Amino acid sequence: MLHAAQIWLVAAIEAHSPVATLMQTHWAWPVVESLHFIGLCLLVGAIGSFDLRLLGVARRVPIASVHRLIPWGIAGFVLNACTGLMFVLTEPDQYIFNPSFHLKVLSLAIAGVNAGLFYVTTFKQVFGPAPVLDAPRRAKLIALVSLCAWMSVIVCGRMLTFYRPGPCNGDQGVLLTCEPE
Repeated sequence: MLHAAQIWLVAAIEAHSPVATLMQTHWAWPVVESLHFIGLCLLVGAIGSFDLRLLGVARRVPIASVHRLIPWGIAGFVLNACTGLMFVLTEPDQYIFNPSFHLKVLSLAIAGVNAGLFYVTTFKQVFGPAPVLDAPRRAKLIALVSLCAWMSVIVCGRMLTFYRPGPCNGDQGVLLTCEPE
């Protein structure tokens, strides 16, 4: 069932993607790639700084002060989501069938669930009535998972260009990692 969904998705995007026409102009791909990198810098700079602070780096800096960077990280994420979608809409077969893309999306999901977990379970402990200099153990664990998830997103994103799905040979797993004929 997932194989058929992947094949349908690629066919639907290829048939109806006005973004592909724009992205195939001379400067579009390099400009969008540069914007994607800027978004990544904003995202990892802000989220990574906050995670490192939760882990105990720069203890003299109040956690709340570093948390003020989070809107910049969110802006970077939005920029990356928009530019990343442009890449997928331009070359869907190079992403939808790519195991690096599958792992990148999984890592993004882990990072998102992890962030939600922080705000639902730990935020009030860290930002309670009395400011804390050292984050609770749960916050540190969440920060460590966050750093690992975002590093995985970066590595998997980088690996996208090195792994290009080839033609299918034999049985496949849950998701297609090759281009069907």
